Amino acid sequence: MRPETALAAEVFRLRVPRRTLQGRIGDRAGRGIGSSIEFEDWRDYQPGDDLRHVDWRGYARTDVLKVRLYREEVAPVLDVVLDVSRSMAVTPRKARAALDLAAAAAFWGRRDGGVVRTLTAGGGVSLDGTEPTFDGADTDLLPRVPLRPRGLRFVVSDFLWEGDPGAAVRAVGTRASHVFVVQLLDPDEVDPPAGGACTLVDVETGARTDLVLDAGARAAYRARLERHTAAVREATRRAGGTFARVVAAQPDTMLRRDLLAADVIEPA
Repeated sequence: MRPETALAAEVFRLRVPRRTLQGRIGDRAGRGIGSSIEFEDWRDYQPGDDLRHVDWRGYARTDVLKVRLYREEVAPVLDVVLDVSRSMAVTPRKARAALDLAAAAAFWGRRDGGVVRTLTAGGGVSLDGTEPTFDGADTDLLPRVPLRPRGLRFVVSDFLWEGDPGAAVRAVGTRASHVFVVQLLDPDEVDPPAGGACTLVDVETGARTDLVLDAGARAAYRARLERHTAAVREATRRAGGTFARVVAAQPDTMLRRDLLAADVIEPA
């Protein structure tokens, strides 16, 4: 992880909903009864129970031994899924932003003591310190390695393919405790610069389109992009997840301007 990414990420953490999670002992509220400081319930004392959890004052009043139960705290498993299609590296700025976002998510998971994997969409586990090659499929977000059930998922993709992106969001969110869906776009993809006659080349297929980038063409493009983003947002909502659209920039800008505003992260 780049030093500037680490510096930006260290003051935040993932905003994890309070719901069933799978993981090991950590600092996130989980699904069992364990040793956190959050009181959960009472039950009758049983031989072998920790005497520190006995309600001695209640025993003095009732002659009945009760023990306090506390909600188990877990650091959930986290699968970070990175889209490595060619469009994710259409500019060096966008490619760098994709790696920064994936690295920040992995950092947040590991700092909480969780078990983190970084996987490439359509591929396997990315080894630590190894940057992926952006030459993968453009519509399949599922890695070849099965995603772990009841864990967290953090997905980074531009979703720039034809058709409804909802199927991809549903697939990657299936059996997750919660899914964070981040749509990453380059500034020029959000608002293409004005120009005259030009030829656009699809980086995924090589298809070429001749057009004039006048005000009307740019307005039509922005409207279509907004509809596409709305479809990703709605699919995420239906999956019970959290959506954010991020415009490629320096790490601190992306985290504060985009992820914090979308409730993907919160101050640590």
